[in-house]
Amino acid sequence: MSQNDPLKERIGLLEMGEAKGRLKPEHQAELAKYRAQGLARPAPSADGSPSMSLEMPKARDDARKALALIDRVTPLLDNVDKLQRTAMRGQGLAGLKEYNPWRRENQEYDAATAMLATAVRPATRVTGEGSTSDFESKLALQVIPDRWNFDARNEGAIKSLRTFLNTSRENYTKQLGGGLPKAPPPRRPAAPAQGGGWTVTRTK
Repeated sequence: MSQNDPLKERIGLLEMGEAKGRLKPEHQAELAKYRAQGLARPAPSADGSPSMSLEMPKARDDARKALALIDRVTPLLDNVDKLQRTAMRGQGLAGLKEYNPWRRENQEYDAATAMLATAVRPATRVTGEGSTSDFESKLALQVIPDRWNFDARNEGAIKSLRTFLNTSRENYTKQLGGGLPKAPPPRRPAAPAQGGGWTVTRTK
């Protein structure tokens, strides 16, 4: 939506009224309708923090898609991380071999980083596949390792991308109801106290 979108402005006014506790019932119902359509932000929780409402189908769908994308990207990142630690650690003159285009390890690294870049770039989306989500947009901004960069830069890019994926996985899992406290295990009946109650003895 553009900045002058009347619907966006209307939703903003409704959210401001809700925050001040001044919404009439019919206006609260209107805001709830926009939330169900995924057009408005989730209602704040009791402590004032944004609530990840499970009543929003679009929010659930976006969370599932984000988790599926994270599952596709993570093993690709793991592979790049492994190659970075094993094949791109040359020091001094030995490091010059990392620029040799015919070196097998270099070709493997280039292929691995290319696959990772393809997975995180929404620009590679096929026409008609759907609009880019907020998560995909943020993922596209992540720096991708490159063989021509210094090792420190690549290691920082890998660490930053992994942190982003792990944090996003945790947040979307919580949004779908995962990561909640588990129910306590069933309690076993307490053992009878020694010497208490009746005892049965065998007689010869």
